[in-house]
Amino acid sequence: MPVPYPVKPLQPGRRPTCLLRIAQVATVCCALGLSPFAAGQSADVERRLEALGTERQTLTRELAQYRATVALLQKDGTPPSQSADPAVRRLGDAMTTIRERLVDITEREVTLLQEQITAARASAATEAPPPGAIETKPLRTSRDYTLAEEEENVARLRALLAGYYAELEASALTLPSEQERLQREEARRDAERIARIPFSPDKVRLNGFEGSTALAQITRRLADPNLPESRRDVAPICSIKTRLFGALVGSENRSLQPVGKSHYIARVRLQPGDTTLYIQGDRWELKLPRDVSAQEFLITLYRPPGGTPELHVIAVEELLAEDDPHIPAWLPDNLQLDTRAG
Repeated sequence: MPVPYPVKPLQPGRRPTCLLRIAQVATVCCALGLSPFAAGQSADVERRLEALGTERQTLTRELAQYRATVALLQKDGTPPSQSADPAVRRLGDAMTTIRERLVDITEREVTLLQEQITAARASAATEAPPPGAIETKPLRTSRDYTLAEEEENVARLRALLAGYYAELEASALTLPSEQERLQREEARRDAERIARIPFSPDKVRLNGFEGSTALAQITRRLADPNLPESRRDVAPICSIKTRLFGALVGSENRSLQPVGKSHYIARVRLQPGDTTLYIQGDRWELKLPRDVSAQEFLITLYRPPGGTPELHVIAVEELLAEDDPHIPAWLPDNLQLDTRAG
C-alpha cells in the first residue's frame, strides 16, 4: 500500500515501474518500522497492478485493430453482429469478448487502487511520529501527492469502465446472452430429432405436427452461424382483426417478442371466424371453424433482411398433443408452454 516517503514527485500521468515502486515501499516500511509482511503485501499489490495494466494496454491495442478492420469491411455503420458478412460478425464477437475482459481487468485495477488509498489514509490517520522526530515538508508533500495520483488513476479507470459498459450495452441490443446461447444449443440438439416435413412457407395455419417442424426450423436458423443477428429491442406490432358473419368480433394489437436472427413470437387467443393479421404493411389471413371455441395460438414471424416475411399460426393445444413435439428451450418463459423435453 502507498506510504509517505520523501521522493521526488513523478511526472503527472506516469506510474513508476514495478521494481522501483517495490524498492521505494520496502525502504519506507523499514524506515517507519513497519513489518516485512506489510511491505510484502504492498509489493504484491504493485506486481498485480503492473500485470493488470500491461494486459489492459495489450487488449486495448487489439480492440483498436479490430475496430479499424471492421470499419474497412463495414462502411455503412451497421453493427458487426447484424452484418451479412460472416467474417465481420466473427470480428464483432471477438470485440465483445475483448470488451468483457477489459471490464473485468479494469474493475480489478480499481478495486486494488481503492484498497491502497483506504489503507494509506487509515495509516496516515493513526501513525504517530517517533519520539523526537520532526515531520518535514517533503514528507507531507510525498504523501499527498501519492494519494492524489492514485485517486486520479481511479477516476481515469472509472471513465474507461463507463465506455466499456456503454459498448457492451450496445452489443446486447443484438447479441444473445450466454443463457440464450445455451438454450439455442439445447433446442438445436432437440430439433435434430424432428423429421423435416415439407410445407409451404406461405401456409399460415399449421397443425400440431407442422407447427413442431416450423419451430424446429426456427431453431436451426438460430443455431446457423451464417445468419446475422437482429436487434433485440425491436418488437413488431401485430394488429389482429376477426370477423364472424361479417361482424367484427375481435380486435387487438399485440407486440411480438424478438428471439434473435429476425424471428419474433407471441401467444394470442383467437376467436372463430375470419382473422386478418397486419404487421408493418404485410397481411395474412386464416379461417378458424365457426363451431369451435376461442383457442390459444402461437404466432411466429420470420422477417429476413431483404427477404419475404414468413408468418405461421400454431394451435397450442394441437402442438402439445403431439407425441414428441419440439418445444425449444429458447421460447420465452412468459409464453407458458409445457417445456417437457421433445
